[in-house]
Amino acid sequence: GVMAAYNEFDGLPCVASRYLLTDLLRTQWGFEGVVMADGTAVDRLVRLTGDPVAAGALALDAGCDLSLWDDSFTRLGEAVERGLVSEPALDAAVARVLALKFRLGLFEAPVPSADAEVLPDPGELSERVARASVTLLSHEGGVLPLSRGLRRIAVLGPNADSLTQQIGDYTAPQRPGSGITVLEGVRAAAAPGTEVVHGRGCDLVGEDVSQVPAAVALAAGSDVAVLVLGGSSARSPDTVFDANGAAVTGSAPATGMTCGEGVDLADLALPSAQRALLAAVSATGTPVVVVLVQGRPHALPEADAPAAVLSAWYPGPRGGRAVAEVLFGDAEPRGRLPVSVPRSAAQLPVFYNGKDHRYRGYVDQSAGPLHAFGHGLSYTSVEYGEPRLSHTRVGARAPLATCRVTVRNTGPRRAEETVQLYVRRLSGGTSWPRVRELRGFVRLSIAPGAEADAVFEVGPDTLASVGRDLRLAVEPGVVELETGPASDRTRGVRLEITDSASHAT
Repeated sequence: GVMAAYNEFDGLPCVASRYLLTDLLRTQWGFEGVVMADGTAVDRLVRLTGDPVAAGALALDAGCDLSLWDDSFTRLGEAVERGLVSEPALDAAVARVLALKFRLGLFEAPVPSADAEVLPDPGELSERVARASVTLLSHEGGVLPLSRGLRRIAVLGPNADSLTQQIGDYTAPQRPGSGITVLEGVRAAAAPGTEVVHGRGCDLVGEDVSQVPAAVALAAGSDVAVLVLGGSSARSPDTVFDANGAAVTGSAPATGMTCGEGVDLADLALPSAQRALLAAVSATGTPVVVVLVQGRPHALPEADAPAAVLSAWYPGPRGGRAVAEVLFGDAEPRGRLPVSVPRSAAQLPVFYNGKDHRYRGYVDQSAGPLHAFGHGLSYTSVEYGEPRLSHTRVGARAPLATCRVTVRNTGPRRAEETVQLYVRRLSGGTSWPRVRELRGFVRLSIAPGAEADAVFEVGPDTLASVGRDLRLAVEPGVVELETGPASDRTRGVRLEITDSASHAT
């Protein structure tokens, strides 16, 4: 399925754009599924049509098959009677919805039988995802993984013992006792005899620092402080929501939401009380490990740089155990950033695949991100060789080559390395090139002292780019294939794409 959005394309909302939903999506791209409007998107078209019946007709004629909560789409019968939309257009939308239901087997077996295939345990699956997603952003001094010989560990912060804040927006209520918070995970993973103490330190939002001194006292008497900070999109019973399910601006901060649908912040920094807690705990001299539970990146103050920073994202109901396993080294940190993390909101926008306009940056700070797209550290070290191509020249009609890079584990632990392949256009093409674009990744598991090759098949899917006509095409010119552990740490090799049908060389 595809959701038709509120936003505009060439001055027309997507849900009303026949060019997007029919000409491009279905005719050019061959999409055969269902298009559904976002909540109340069709009703918003009344501002264009002046009439809810005409609004529903406009969306249906554009290629929208289903609506979400819209009154206008319930009056399509009137639209047909008034000649605003044809009966065949309505039949086509109904057919697409019915076809999807048939493909799902809803007519043959609407209720699963007793001998139906047993699905994986969703809790176990979410824990596996959480474990693989924990991203080590920075690490100084070898504090991680935590030793099981520690005498005392302080687990502090507003997200340390909150299951609600681990699971994110639009999440069903959880059964009592079904989850594992970060505090609970650390207590279970610590060695017998290790004391694990806890203090909230501050609230998630606001400026109240009255709880900071108690947290500082706990940290000062501990071998390490695990500070669980970040944000939350958890929905409180007191949060007020709009008709489309988005939180009403103004009600969210009072109930602890710092992000989520309808909740935006102007700053990337942590709320002031969390910043005060981080500064005060860092001043004790106790090594600090920050775990960020978050639905969006936060820019930490560089003046209070902790020994290590991990992003756990929203790790889910059992995420506390996954985080603890990474902290103690029972699992390797395998996550890699799917976004670039800015240094401050003043840098925005920050993204790795921007247009290559030779922008010179700022006078007062770096224009580069704090952490680049694809970034993620591990508990070992690796070395990348130069990428090697099977062919240095391919034809645009049927390009085919292999890119290979050798990765060596130079550290003491097994490496779980995500080798990334980027494409950067150097010349040719019908539109201005981007700096680089991720076109593939391979995960390698390498024993200490060993090496392995990451192998990428380079074909049309790797080399095609979107032209100004919004079509994918492999265009003649010169590109550089880059491999590395992140978008800002790559080594490249050039590939020429010719417009002839000659064999690759």
